[in-house]
Amino acid sequence: MAHKVDSVELALFERLIDIGKLLEKQSDAVIRKNAGIKYSQYEVLIRLRNAGGELRMADLANKLVSTPSGLTYQLSLLEQQGLAQRVTAPGDDRGVLARITPQGRELLLAISQSVNDMIVDSAIDPLTRGETEELHRLLGLLQLRMRGETTGGTLPDQVPQPKVFDRS
Repeated sequence: MAHKVDSVELALFERLIDIGKLLEKQSDAVIRKNAGIKYSQYEVLIRLRNAGGELRMADLANKLVSTPSGLTYQLSLLEQQGLAQRVTAPGDDRGVLARITPQGRELLLAISQSVNDMIVDSAIDPLTRGETEELHRLLGLLQLRMRGETTGGTLPDQVPQPKVFDRS
């Protein structure tokens, strides 16, 4: 028989869900106020930026834990604002890449301080440095188990240099 969770384990799970929702709500409010886009669109831009500028749509949907149709909708909104675009994958007429535009990069840079301040206020200040490091390590174990990889932690000054794209 499988392990049956106890009250502490159940409370941990419920807290993880609650914290995730609270962080997303706070992030959404800050990003809407400072960038005029939703958190879900900001996350698309961040994933593209961190990947060096572009990703296949299927890979991007996987990283976002999104459905293909949900990603298509968010990307359409970003395209309307000139922040991202879809292009055909080189050598694969059926493959589609999502790509961040220079305007999308500029937007991320413009709101980086307000996002930084929200992160510090909500998730860093309440913890000691040691607690932050231990929580990072522990959540990384869960992320690795559930996703198969750990993600996140790319600072703006550590982002891979953008690829130079053919404009044709």
